[in-house]
Amino acid sequence: MAGEPDFLSSVTSRYATARDVFTRISAFLNKATFKIKRAPPLETIDEIAKRFKTDDYDRLKLKELAETKTGVAFIEEKTQDINRASFHRSAFALNAFTHLFFVDLAAQLSFSFLPLKFALAIANVILALLAHSSERQSYRALIAGPNALPPKRRFWGMFPNPAYNRAVKKNSRSYAQSAWEEKSLFRPAYFANAAVIFLGAQFILPPDRLIFPASFIVGKISGLFTTLVIAFDVWRGVRAGDAARIAREKEVSVYRHLDI
Repeated sequence: MAGEPDFLSSVTSRYATARDVFTRISAFLNKATFKIKRAPPLETIDEIAKRFKTDDYDRLKLKELAETKTGVAFIEEKTQDINRASFHRSAFALNAFTHLFFVDLAAQLSFSFLPLKFALAIANVILALLAHSSERQSYRALIAGPNALPPKRRFWGMFPNPAYNRAVKKNSRSYAQSAWEEKSLFRPAYFANAAVIFLGAQFILPPDRLIFPASFIVGKISGLFTTLVIAFDVWRGVRAGDAARIAREKEVSVYRHLDI
């Protein structure tokens, strides 16, 4: 009977340790792959402030902005940009992990070139860092607020105001940059990742070197994982093309406001 309390205490302690580890992992994954949920503007602002540790002054500015129809649309747009960049960051980090542990293109093509594996992983890490930079840029644009346009004409409407067209062109730059990143950088990268993983899928330790049933289990798990990543990359490549089209449409809509 004396052993029962010790056994229960041991089980409870191990459960608490496992739960703490799981909580830490969940918190890390939530921070790395976070998505600001669609909600009323004030709730969205609170979520953004919590994620980015926004100070009270900037939070007050955003809440004042949310009181106008234009401000609500601006907050919604920048929140979508932050979510999209965050998703790209997580996706390319996943691809870097996949290339390190589940892809060996050189071995599949019957030649030995280990730096190729690390080069593909590093390329995905660089893309993840670029996506992280885009996320921070969208957040800074959100805090800065929408750019107010100066008057179209000056001197009682007799002469055009050159500052107006310059401001319109400046407003279009973020859309042009987003369209270029999505179409010329992220979209080809997703499809290239899918092709490379399809051609070079192999666990870091070849299953044929393991003893049955470990070889069978490892082969099935790695095959399932790489198949899911390939499907994910193809899906993200298609979505990146849609995002590029939307960004280009927004850029064109901004240029319609030029005073020609």
